[in-house]
Amino acid sequence: MAKGDFQEYLCRPYCMFFREGVKEEMSCRAALILEGLVSREGVDLGKMPPLKKRPGLWERLKAVLGARVCGTCPFFSDDCDFQATKRVDDAEPCGGFILLAHLWENRLIKPADLE
Repeated sequence: MAKGDFQEYLCRPYCMFFREGVKEEMSCRAALILEGLVSREGVDLGKMPPLKKRPGLWERLKAVLGARVCGTCPFFSDDCDFQATKRVDDAEPCGGFILLAHLWENRLIKPADLE
């Protein structure tokens, strides 16, 4: 999948951090994982239930997904309020994390898919 297509499908609709023309050469770790899953056909997006933003789900999966996804993300140390050690009120994860959490909850991905 071309990077422009991926930004159109994932980043623009789901990620509050996406800024047109800013850091376009970079992708968060979650987006890269999703890009790999889609290209390997490891996830069938046609079977995915409609996505709804659910902060309770993100918080519940923060430890599970964060350990596998966020620790190696290029935005983790400087730009990630969601995983910051000092809590930021109403912090929202990146769009990739939101979509991974949704896929995880609906059992459309498994731990090995996050490697």
